[in-house]
Amino acid sequence: MTPKKTNRIIDVDSLPTLPSVAIEAIRLMEGEDSSFESIADLLKNDQVLTGRILHYANSAYVGAQRKITSNAQAISLLGFNSVRSIILSVSIFDCFKGQFSEHRDKLVNFWLHSIGVAVTAEALAEKLGFPSPEEAYIAGLLHDLGKLAIYIQFPSEFEEICLEIDRKGAYALQGNLPLDIEYAKLGFNHIDAGKQIADCWRIPESLGKVMWLHHQPVFETIEPETANLSKLIRFADVLCVTHNIGSSYFLASGTQCHEHFHYALENLLLHHHFTSNDLLEIIEEVSGKVKDVGSVLGFWDEDEYRKLISSANVSLGRMSMYLEKNNRQLEEMNLVCGATCEMTRRLKPGVSLEAAAEVVVDSVIKAFGVERCLCMLRDPEACAYVGRFSDGRKMHTLNIPAHLSEMKKKFSGRGKISEIESEAIERLEQTAIDLSKGAILESGVINMVAGSNFLATFFVSDNKSGMSEDHIFGELIVDFSEDLDIRGSSLESLKTNFETIALAAGNAIERLILEKDLTRQTQEMAATSRKMEESQHQLFHSHRLATVGRLAAGAAHEINNPLTIISLNIQILERMLAKQKDEQPEIVDRLKIISEQEERISKIIQDLMGYARPTEPQFCQASVGNIINKVLSVIGDRVSMKDVKVENQIPEDMAMVMVDPLQIEQVFMNLMINANHAMPAGGKIILSAEINDGLVNVIVADTGEGISKENLGKIFDPFFTTKKEGEGTGLGLAICHSIVEHNGGYMRVKSEVGVGTTFIIALPVDKSSRLQKMKRALGRKDSDATAVPEKCRILVIDDERFINDMLQENLKSVGYEVDGAYDGVEGIGLLRFKRYHLVLLDIRMPRKDGLEVLKFVTEEFPDLKVVIITGLASKEEVAETVRHGAYACLKKPFKLERVLETVSAALKDVCSTYMDE
Repeated sequence: MTPKKTNRIIDVDSLPTLPSVAIEAIRLMEGEDSSFESIADLLKNDQVLTGRILHYANSAYVGAQRKITSNAQAISLLGFNSVRSIILSVSIFDCFKGQFSEHRDKLVNFWLHSIGVAVTAEALAEKLGFPSPEEAYIAGLLHDLGKLAIYIQFPSEFEEICLEIDRKGAYALQGNLPLDIEYAKLGFNHIDAGKQIADCWRIPESLGKVMWLHHQPVFETIEPETANLSKLIRFADVLCVTHNIGSSYFLASGTQCHEHFHYALENLLLHHHFTSNDLLEIIEEVSGKVKDVGSVLGFWDEDEYRKLISSANVSLGRMSMYLEKNNRQLEEMNLVCGATCEMTRRLKPGVSLEAAAEVVVDSVIKAFGVERCLCMLRDPEACAYVGRFSDGRKMHTLNIPAHLSEMKKKFSGRGKISEIESEAIERLEQTAIDLSKGAILESGVINMVAGSNFLATFFVSDNKSGMSEDHIFGELIVDFSEDLDIRGSSLESLKTNFETIALAAGNAIERLILEKDLTRQTQEMAATSRKMEESQHQLFHSHRLATVGRLAAGAAHEINNPLTIISLNIQILERMLAKQKDEQPEIVDRLKIISEQEERISKIIQDLMGYARPTEPQFCQASVGNIINKVLSVIGDRVSMKDVKVENQIPEDMAMVMVDPLQIEQVFMNLMINANHAMPAGGKIILSAEINDGLVNVIVADTGEGISKENLGKIFDPFFTTKKEGEGTGLGLAICHSIVEHNGGYMRVKSEVGVGTTFIIALPVDKSSRLQKMKRALGRKDSDATAVPEKCRILVIDDERFINDMLQENLKSVGYEVDGAYDGVEGIGLLRFKRYHLVLLDIRMPRKDGLEVLKFVTEEFPDLKVVIITGLASKEEVAETVRHGAYACLKKPFKLERVLETVSAALKDVCSTYMDE
């Protein structure tokens, strides 16, 4: 049947018209002035209504002291509100009586139910303190009028609804409620129809609300206010339905099940603190009054009423059995919930997996009163299942390998194991096989093990929990064979309770595992943060050192030019003094001091450049023993080793390393000199070596003064030194540290004041399969200045005018023809204008730098020799100039003899000159 729209539920024109007496009664209910006279006016023209009121006034229920014979006496005895209620009741009943012909006898049950709800509502209103119990009576009388309207307009559908109620059991918890059945048949229900009737008849709002909302559930105490009349009628309706006082579905003939209403009644009694005696008193009062009112209205049937009461007793008996069963299940559930709460409280962060398994076993035993229970949990670190097993006498420890093959092997060697342990292993094995085949396993799934009384479940990680790929992280098995009779519905209840505690255990244990993993990750993050902080510190330190390097490189360039001028002037003065016949020893000594300090400054600048721009190592296969032996063979030329004993414990067959031997020699030479300085009164230096993680660790230990803790972290910083001012630059260890790192190793230090200092130099082991040839030693042959066939022309290009002029002067003094240019552009101009045999070229110059000029010479004059002179030349820069065709590179400050020797070697066999003696 197609559901009807709400605005077409009831055909208003087909509803019976209320008699004028009922309309007047409603008017009086709306609060207009009323009195005995107004009620008498309602009765004087209706003899039938007058007779029924007199009959009711003389009934045993009212208990009048004398015979009531007039309306005035009846009104005085019954009261204004009671008489008004009777008038409205009789009027409405008579209004609908004419609409029923076929089922007139069954309509009695409907009116008995309506009167029962009215009387019950009035009694409840008095007990709960409502201001107008009579209004509650009228509300109860009218609450189900929507059903009569449905029957009048849709009689066949109403009969189908009643038959369906007979079939489904009316208010059973498993079936559909009558309101749902009505809606399924009609597309609306009787409360919708009741609301439309109230609107049509202009029934007061409080009563119309009752006709619409009297089936709304009540979950709280009903406050005694007119706005809560619908809740009060719900209470009264529940009482009448559960006690079979009439029947609102009057065409239904079977005994109805009222489980749903019993549940509602239990809540209502609980919220209003009513006892069973209170309920009995209300029902006895209602029964008596229903009988009297029914007799007055003319439709009382004693046999039918007894039949309904008997049906109510059956229903109440069923309710008692249901409540007893429900209470028993609630007790069991409360026991399980209590054990579950205690278990959850005990499974707090920090509990080990073994202890957690024991907590679960202990909680299950308390919850179900069983003896045998097993719980095992997967420990990823041990790669095993750990746990506890209770056999009723004591608690046993479990430790089962996670791999099935090892699991079987372990238990096959143990001999006899318990049935529950065997069951746990077999289920774990089968589940692992099922999962490998693509089966899906969910946490909390409860299974009764075939042929036994075991209940078992697995603890399964949530896919979103971020746990490892091991899906199963635990198993729980309980043996109920000797403790419970698990059959029928009790088995379902047992499974429900077991699932409750199993899910709680699984969630708590998963939380423990995740918290443990989170703790581990937190520790790793803390360690990573510390490493990051150290890396940031090292990065900052490296950045600071790089800045120092750039400053050092710039300073070296700026200092080298004036230092070269000083050096050249010293050399000229020495030559001039040497030619004079009168010796001046004081001046010679002063010049010697200046020369020594100039050399010292030059050495500092070279160290700065070595640190700022470390030379790329030339890797080759080298022996640590050979490197150390070379250092020991020459160390005596650098410092006095008279009071220092050296123990060389490095084995001859120590693995070869892949380093730059010359650079590593410099490192060990510096360390040996520092050790010597740290032992002014003498001591011992011990040299040893060992292989560790692909590195040769060379250890240089001394018995010197040691380094304080506050200074130990600074010793590799440039310019840091503990020596007195003027005794050290603080660059030695910084350069050593840089060299070792560039050679693929690292350098560490340990020291204790008064005990000594130990340096560990880790160098990479040579892993190549074939030997590499040692680097050929480069020899330098000294050439004396001899005459060559013809005279040579030289061009000096340097932006430092004083250096340029002095170079020209000295070259001219030995017979060369020399010109000077003071930047790159001027130099290229002279090269295009005049032919030269050699060019002395500075790198850093304005307009065009030396490399641009060198490129021009290489392209335009490929036979022209070029000698680079610079204050900023590293090995890389020298190599760069050689690639561009330079003959040699001289660093500033330089000796004039070195310049002349280099020039002479470059011009050999090209031209000739004569050097003055």
